[in-house]
Amino acid sequence: MHTTRHITLLIADLIPPPGFAMPVAMPALDGLLTASHTKLTAGCTLEDALLAEFGTDGYAPIAAITRLADYPETSTVGREKTWLRADPVHFAISRDNMQLFDSHVVKPTESEIQAIAEALNTHFVDEGLVVHYPNAARGYLQIKTNDVPITTPIWAMGNASVFDNLPRITTKSRTNWRARTNEIQMLLHDHPVNLAREAAGVVPINGLWLWGGGSLNNFDGGCEYEHVVARLALARGLAAACDCPQTTLPVSLEAWLANPAAKVTNTLVVLHTASREIRAQDRALWPIELANIDRDWIAPAIAALNNGTLNSLTIVIPNEAKTLIIEARANSLITRIKRLFASKKSIRDFA
Repeated sequence: MHTTRHITLLIADLIPPPGFAMPVAMPALDGLLTASHTKLTAGCTLEDALLAEFGTDGYAPIAAITRLADYPETSTVGREKTWLRADPVHFAISRDNMQLFDSHVVKPTESEIQAIAEALNTHFVDEGLVVHYPNAARGYLQIKTNDVPITTPIWAMGNASVFDNLPRITTKSRTNWRARTNEIQMLLHDHPVNLAREAAGVVPINGLWLWGGGSLNNFDGGCEYEHVVARLALARGLAAACDCPQTTLPVSLEAWLANPAAKVTNTLVVLHTASREIRAQDRALWPIELANIDRDWIAPAIAALNNGTLNSLTIVIPNEAKTLIIEARANSLITRIKRLFASKKSIRDFA
């Protein structure tokens, strides 16, 4: 029996933000643009686009969701527990503003973050607060259900003022999380890890961003996909929260299609590496990632459409200014004729 197979590739930040040039060609993507239906929608981040695919938004209990990716063994227990993310950041302070730089820029090491966690847990021992770091970029605090602050997702803080987005308490909150943020900042100011980083000319880890609180009982999303392929913690956590099978991102689409698990009708693939380099402000690695994505994912997708391995393909390309959506179908005779007369398109046209 023939299986109709569709893949959605979610690939953020192929369109450069202000300050980034687009020095590399993406011939496979340009060819697909020429032969496919395209539309533009409102801009958003990778995470916002991903959450929308699962029918939810940035107010979802992100800490509880990503914790499923970091602690897979907890996926079927403790859904009532409430968690808050506590991520290492650098606060850059100016006269009238404070800007946040996340782990993409700070790049904390495992030993650094464990030393910081030890200091924090010692300091807050009498209050029963314990922070865990299964990953150097992500920390978790278990808090009381009625103590969840109103927060801003870390991915929304790229150009935002920290002062305007510090945690806000609700009428039920018992903890002044804004004051707690300031207390942590003072504690980390002269921590040995930061003294060593400053001596080495590296930005200090002088704060934690507290955000994404809630429990899985508050998650109201769902999943229309039969399989999720991703390395991004949010994507893997969302899949786990929806009991959707998942696979860690392989080296290419060709490798995924060779996996027996790929024999499903509807798959979501999340590629986050271009966003990672944008957020790290790495103008050298970003174009390399674009070339890798074009070679390893988009070119094989076109080949799969041409040989009938795939029946249809959707590519969602969000960035802060706009979201480009590409819809392509298997290479029928009509499609080939249309391609002969189509005007050439390029990803540069959407920049």
